[in-house]
Amino acid sequence: MKSLKQFNQLNNEFEQLDEETQQQLLEISIGKISTTVLFGRLKLLSRKIKDITIRKSLMSLGYMIYTVSLQSRSIEGIEKKLDQLIRLNERNEQEIRRIKLGLNK
Repeated sequence: MKSLKQFNQLNNEFEQLDEETQQQLLEISIGKISTTVLFGRLKLLSRKIKDITIRKSLMSLGYMIYTVSLQSRSIEGIEKKLDQLIRLNERNEQEIRRIKLGLNK
């Protein structure tokens, strides 16, 4: 369990992030919590199924859904950040070309 000092430090770090990043982290956290609750409920209900084959199939399906749902949002966020970095890199390269042309004149 985290101490109050650690919690406050993490909270301060969170507040220093830009609003878009804070929103993405919040959505990821909510997604992880809801998926975990759904998976726990599936596991609890599947234990009541007497047919072992069906029970194992449902649990395997649940594991797959759980894994994919936790990765999907973070992958989308990574792709979005990567696109932003590529655009920033292109702008910087254009600026460097302009500066070089200005120095050559």
